[in-house]
Amino acid sequence: VDCIKMHGITTGVTATTYEPASNIPRWQMALYLTRFATAAGVTLGSGADQDFTDISGYSAAIQTAINQIKQLGVTTGTTATTYSPDDNVTNEQMAMFVERMLGKTVAGPGGTDANATYSGKIGATTETLTYNYGDIDTGGVTFEGHNAIAEIYHLGVPGHAKTVTSFSPAAAITRADMATWMANALAHTNARPAGVW
Repeated sequence: VDCIKMHGITTGVTATTYEPASNIPRWQMALYLTRFATAAGVTLGSGADQDFTDISGYSAAIQTAINQIKQLGVTTGTTATTYSPDDNVTNEQMAMFVERMLGKTVAGPGGTDANATYSGKIGATTETLTYNYGDIDTGGVTFEGHNAIAEIYHLGVPGHAKTVTSFSPAAAITRADMATWMANALAHTNARPAGVW
Protein backbone atom coordinates (compact mmCIF):
# COMPACT_ATOMS: atom_id res chain seq x y z
CA VAL A 1 0.00 0.00 0.00
CA ASP A 2 2.84 2.41 0.84
CA CYS A 3 4.27 2.23 -2.70
CA ILE A 4 1.01 3.04 -4.43
CA LYS A 5 0.18 5.68 -1.82
CA MET A 6 3.59 7.25 -2.40
CA HIS A 7 2.84 7.51 -6.12
CA GLY A 8 -0.60 8.99 -5.42
CA ILE A 9 -2.49 6.03 -6.90
CA THR A 10 -4.65 5.73 -3.79
CA THR A 11 -5.10 7.78 -0.67
CA GLY A 12 -7.28 5.23 1.09
CA VAL A 13 -10.99 5.26 1.79
CA THR A 14 -10.54 7.82 4.57
CA ALA A 15 -7.50 9.56 6.00
CA THR A 16 -6.93 6.64 8.37
CA THR A 17 -8.51 3.58 6.70
CA TYR A 18 -7.75 1.59 3.57
CA GLU A 19 -10.40 -1.21 3.66
CA PRO A 20 -8.16 -3.91 2.14
CA ALA A 21 -10.94 -6.51 1.84
CA SER A 22 -13.26 -4.21 -0.15
CA ASN A 23 -13.75 -4.58 -3.89
CA ILE A 24 -13.05 -1.95 -6.53
CA PRO A 25 -15.67 -0.62 -8.94
CA ARG A 26 -14.51 -0.09 -12.51
CA TRP A 27 -14.96 3.70 -12.26
CA GLN A 28 -12.47 3.79 -9.39
CA MET A 29 -10.05 1.50 -11.22
CA ALA A 30 -9.94 4.01 -14.08
CA LEU A 31 -8.62 6.62 -11.64
CA TYR A 32 -6.02 4.20 -10.28
CA LEU A 33 -4.89 3.28 -13.79
CA THR A 34 -4.43 6.88 -14.93
CA ARG A 35 -2.44 7.62 -11.78
CA PHE A 36 -0.37 4.48 -12.42
CA ALA A 37 0.28 5.69 -15.97
CA THR A 38 1.43 9.08 -14.72
CA ALA A 39 3.76 7.48 -12.14
CA ALA A 40 5.21 5.22 -14.84
CA GLY A 41 5.81 8.11 -17.24
CA VAL A 42 3.03 7.25 -19.70
CA THR A 43 1.51 10.24 -21.48
CA LEU A 44 -2.25 10.33 -21.11
CA GLY A 45 -4.63 11.45 -23.83
CA SER A 46 -6.99 14.39 -23.60
CA GLY A 47 -9.82 12.40 -22.07
CA ALA A 48 -12.14 13.37 -24.89
CA ASP A 49 -15.41 11.45 -25.16
CA GLN A 50 -14.82 7.85 -26.25
CA ASP A 51 -18.49 7.03 -26.83
CA PHE A 52 -19.23 5.25 -23.56
CA THR A 53 -22.94 5.85 -22.96
CA ASP A 54 -23.02 4.80 -19.29
CA ILE A 55 -20.58 7.23 -17.63
CA SER A 56 -22.42 10.55 -17.91
CA GLY A 57 -23.57 10.53 -14.27
CA TYR A 58 -20.02 10.53 -12.95
CA SER A 59 -17.73 13.45 -12.10
CA ALA A 60 -15.67 15.08 -14.82
CA ALA A 61 -12.50 13.57 -13.29
CA ILE A 62 -13.92 10.04 -13.45
CA GLN A 63 -15.21 10.48 -17.01
CA THR A 64 -11.83 11.85 -18.09
CA ALA A 65 -10.00 8.91 -16.50
CA ILE A 66 -12.29 6.36 -18.18
CA ASN A 67 -11.85 8.08 -21.54
CA GLN A 68 -8.07 8.29 -21.07
CA ILE A 69 -7.65 4.58 -20.41
CA LYS A 70 -9.76 3.90 -23.50
CA GLN A 71 -7.50 6.25 -25.50
CA LEU A 72 -4.47 4.33 -24.23
CA GLY A 73 -6.00 0.99 -25.16
CA VAL A 74 -5.96 -0.14 -21.54
CA THR A 75 -9.71 -0.73 -21.66
CA THR A 76 -12.02 -1.61 -24.49
CA GLY A 77 -15.10 -1.34 -22.28
CA THR A 78 -17.50 -4.14 -21.51
CA THR A 79 -19.06 -3.48 -24.93
CA ALA A 80 -18.21 -1.00 -27.68
CA THR A 81 -20.40 1.64 -26.00
CA THR A 82 -20.42 0.68 -22.30
CA TYR A 83 -17.79 0.76 -19.58
CA SER A 84 -19.98 -0.66 -16.74
CA PRO A 85 -18.53 1.74 -14.17
CA ASP A 86 -20.32 0.27 -11.16
CA ASP A 87 -19.28 -3.34 -11.80
CA ASN A 88 -16.50 -4.65 -9.59
CA VAL A 89 -13.17 -5.32 -11.30
CA THR A 90 -12.53 -9.05 -11.60
CA ASN A 91 -9.11 -10.68 -11.32
CA GLU A 92 -9.21 -11.42 -15.05
CA GLN A 93 -10.05 -7.81 -15.91
CA MET A 94 -7.30 -6.58 -13.59
CA ALA A 95 -4.80 -8.88 -15.31
CA MET A 96 -5.75 -7.40 -18.68
CA PHE A 97 -5.61 -3.83 -17.35
CA VAL A 98 -2.13 -4.36 -15.89
CA GLU A 99 -0.81 -6.28 -18.90
CA ARG A 100 -2.07 -3.63 -21.33
CA MET A 101 -0.67 -0.81 -19.17
CA LEU A 102 2.75 -2.45 -18.90
CA GLY A 103 2.73 -2.77 -22.67
CA LYS A 104 2.53 1.05 -22.82
CA THR A 105 5.37 1.72 -20.37
CA VAL A 106 9.11 1.80 -20.65
CA ALA A 107 10.42 -1.14 -18.70
CA GLY A 108 12.61 -0.41 -15.71
CA PRO A 109 14.10 -0.26 -13.26
CA GLY A 110 15.00 3.25 -14.24
CA GLY A 111 14.46 2.32 -17.88
CA THR A 112 17.60 0.16 -18.09
CA ASP A 113 17.40 -3.04 -20.12
CA ALA A 114 13.92 -1.99 -21.22
CA ASN A 115 13.54 -4.56 -23.95
CA ALA A 116 15.05 -7.44 -22.01
CA THR A 117 12.73 -6.98 -19.05
CA TYR A 118 9.54 -7.75 -20.98
CA SER A 119 11.04 -9.99 -23.65
CA GLY A 120 8.82 -13.03 -24.16
CA LYS A 121 6.35 -11.87 -21.57
CA ILE A 122 4.26 -8.79 -22.33
CA GLY A 123 2.67 -8.88 -25.75
CA ALA A 124 4.44 -12.07 -26.76
CA THR A 125 2.80 -13.88 -29.64
CA THR A 126 5.29 -16.67 -30.23
CA GLU A 127 6.18 -17.67 -26.69
CA THR A 128 4.45 -20.50 -24.85
CA LEU A 129 3.91 -19.24 -21.34
CA THR A 130 3.65 -21.77 -18.54
CA TYR A 131 1.79 -21.18 -15.28
CA ASN A 132 0.53 -23.13 -12.29
CA TYR A 133 -3.06 -21.86 -12.26
CA GLY A 134 -5.50 -24.69 -12.83
CA ASP A 135 -8.57 -22.49 -13.18
CA ILE A 136 -7.77 -20.26 -16.18
CA ASP A 137 -8.26 -22.83 -18.95
CA THR A 138 -12.04 -22.96 -18.57
CA GLY A 139 -14.52 -21.55 -21.03
CA GLY A 140 -15.22 -18.59 -18.75
CA VAL A 141 -11.81 -16.99 -19.33
CA THR A 142 -11.24 -15.04 -22.53
CA PHE A 143 -8.27 -15.74 -24.77
CA GLU A 144 -6.78 -12.33 -24.00
CA GLY A 145 -7.48 -12.74 -20.30
CA HIS A 146 -5.77 -16.12 -20.26
CA ASN A 147 -2.65 -14.71 -21.90
CA ALA A 148 -2.62 -11.64 -19.64
CA ILE A 149 -2.87 -13.85 -16.54
CA ALA A 150 0.03 -16.01 -17.74
CA GLU A 151 2.12 -12.94 -18.59
CA ILE A 152 1.64 -11.20 -15.26
CA TYR A 153 2.32 -14.50 -13.50
CA HIS A 154 5.77 -14.55 -15.13
CA LEU A 155 6.42 -10.94 -14.14
CA GLY A 156 5.48 -11.71 -10.52
CA VAL A 157 2.74 -9.07 -10.54
CA PRO A 158 0.19 -10.99 -8.43
CA GLY A 159 2.88 -11.81 -5.90
CA HIS A 160 1.80 -15.45 -5.80
CA ALA A 161 4.15 -18.21 -4.81
CA LYS A 162 4.78 -20.55 -7.74
CA THR A 163 2.89 -23.22 -5.77
CA VAL A 164 -0.40 -21.27 -5.94
CA THR A 165 -2.72 -23.11 -8.32
CA SER A 166 -5.89 -20.98 -8.14
CA PHE A 167 -6.23 -17.55 -9.77
CA SER A 168 -10.03 -17.14 -9.38
CA PRO A 169 -10.45 -15.14 -12.61
CA ALA A 170 -14.14 -14.30 -12.07
CA ALA A 171 -13.70 -13.17 -8.46
CA ALA A 172 -13.73 -9.45 -7.71
CA ILE A 173 -10.26 -8.19 -6.87
CA THR A 174 -9.77 -6.74 -3.40
CA ARG A 175 -8.12 -3.44 -2.59
CA ALA A 176 -5.31 -5.37 -0.88
CA ASP A 177 -4.60 -7.44 -3.99
CA MET A 178 -4.87 -4.34 -6.20
CA ALA A 179 -2.22 -2.65 -4.07
CA THR A 180 0.10 -5.65 -4.38
CA TRP A 181 -0.41 -5.90 -8.14
CA MET A 182 0.07 -2.17 -8.73
CA ALA A 183 3.22 -2.02 -6.59
CA ASN A 184 4.70 -5.08 -8.30
CA ALA A 185 3.79 -3.74 -11.75
CA LEU A 186 5.30 -0.33 -10.95
CA ALA A 187 8.55 -2.11 -10.10
CA HIS A 188 8.81 -2.99 -13.80
CA THR A 189 8.60 0.66 -14.88
CA ASN A 190 10.56 3.87 -14.61
CA ALA A 191 8.67 4.55 -11.38
CA ARG A 192 11.41 2.43 -9.81
CA PRO A 193 14.58 4.54 -9.77
CA ALA A 194 17.68 3.27 -11.52
CA GLY A 195 19.95 1.34 -9.17
CA VAL A 196 17.12 0.22 -6.89
CA TRP A 197 16.39 -3.48 -7.17
